[in-house]
Amino acid sequence: MITHILKAICVLCTAACAATAFVGCGDSGSSGSGAESVAGVSQTQFDLSAKEYLDMALEKAPDSLLDESTAKGDTGSYGFDTFCSKLYGGATIDDIADGAISYASTGGNADEVSILKAADEEKQADMTRILKDRVDVRRHDFEGYKPEELPKIDKARVFEANGYSVLVIADNAEEIEKAFKSISEG
Repeated sequence: MITHILKAICVLCTAACAATAFVGCGDSGSSGSGAESVAGVSQTQFDLSAKEYLDMALEKAPDSLLDESTAKGDTGSYGFDTFCSKLYGGATIDDIADGAISYASTGGNADEVSILKAADEEKQADMTRILKDRVDVRRHDFEGYKPEELPKIDKARVFEANGYSVLVIADNAEEIEKAFKSISEG
């Protein structure tokens, strides 16, 4: 009887140790890669929504001016779906499989991070072009309004990562771009 109890305790202890080790692998601080982990699996192995990807990048490289955000599916007054075609050069919400934007709500700053995934994978390059065009629109918007924002706009980053096209206008645009890319590289 005691032998059975000891065996049961050993099995439970082994299971507890294994579970602790498994969960411990999920500690993003121990991985050194900077990717978020869940139960030892890199977060980038999951399909991230545009909003999740955006939030992860801004957590790694915060910009205090980016204080509002919205994502595809938000049909509110200031929602992503409501302003999609205005913000993204006439692209319709149907052209975009997923998207999000974080921006400076004051309107006096050009800071913005937009992320778009094309509904048709073969048209992802179109999303990148749309975001490059958006930089020109922002430049035009701020030329006469607040020209001190132009250097920030001139340093804007437009790139593709993790199946998304991304636009970053911020003082730390290069750092935010690196954050996006580090997430996509896992």
